Amino acid sequence: MDSAVTIDMKGRILIPKEIRKKLNLKPGVKLIIKIENGRLVLLISTSLEDFQSEIKSFQQKLKELTTDPIPTEKLF
Repeated sequence: MDSAVTIDMKGRILIPKEIRKKLNLKPGVKLIIKIENGRLVLLISTSLEDFQSEIKSFQQKLKELTTDPIPTEKLF
């Protein structure tokens, strides 16, 4: 989904409604702004609680797959 936006005089942009709806972006959601290969990238920030929950879910999935230790470099 592509949309053209314009930067206003204060440097702000408006994320189009259909994109906000699709990504469930509500007022107060924090975004991370990055520059990658000359492109502006917006990422939805994850709260510490959400991150911890994701880690627990990941650990559970690993336990279901194997009981052997897995070197970190093989995970990523």
